[in-house]
Amino acid sequence: MGRILLLTNLILTLSMAAMAATVPEIAVEKPVFEFGTIAQGEKVEHTFVLKNRGSAPLTIKNTRTSCGCTVANASSSVIQQGKSTTIKASFDSSNFFGNVTKTISVETNDPKTPVFILTLKGTVVEEIVVAPRQVNLGTLKTGTGKEVTITVENKGSKQLKLIDVKSSLPQVAVRIARSLINPGNTGTILVTATARNEDRMLSGYLTIKTNSSSKPVITLPVFGSVVK
Repeated sequence: MGRILLLTNLILTLSMAAMAATVPEIAVEKPVFEFGTIAQGEKVEHTFVLKNRGSAPLTIKNTRTSCGCTVANASSSVIQQGKSTTIKASFDSSNFFGNVTKTISVETNDPKTPVFILTLKGTVVEEIVVAPRQVNLGTLKTGTGKEVTITVENKGSKQLKLIDVKSSLPQVAVRIARSLINPGNTGTILVTATARNEDRMLSGYLTIKTNSSSKPVITLPVFGSVVK
């Protein structure tokens, strides 16, 4: 009986050792891609190379991105021992500015690293900077007008033209005070709000049309409360 138990334990030990010896192992030579400085609206594309350094097939179960702006697709979901696959990532910078870091989580059957993180990072420069980014009218009194000035700065290398500006609210009138903006200069948009008797609050948006290929339309929220 003792010999049988000893033999059983030995078989279990050898089986576990064999299983431990045949495991997948994910490896990425450059898991962080720095795309440098780009203009807002540009797209970044990069291909990550994933390798299986283990002794069993590596399975990519899923890939998840940190936001919907980043797309990642694996060329193959199963990587044999010593082989590689690629993940193509694409980042659209249209709605971002400043320092940006986006990640891709790769879920695999690697027991040591079940989730491997790939990173895209860099700086997005706005060619058109609008301030404020949202128009807070504050508290308005019925029948009394309130004026807010919006500045539009041209940080690009070409002359910027403000083609048109519209308000979704009949209580808010808008006017372009300076439509042609040279590089490094600013233009202005004048916003005048007049609350009506039936208003309790104002909520809408302004739409600015430009000749910029990267930012042809700029939308700004506009809101405020009304008192008698």
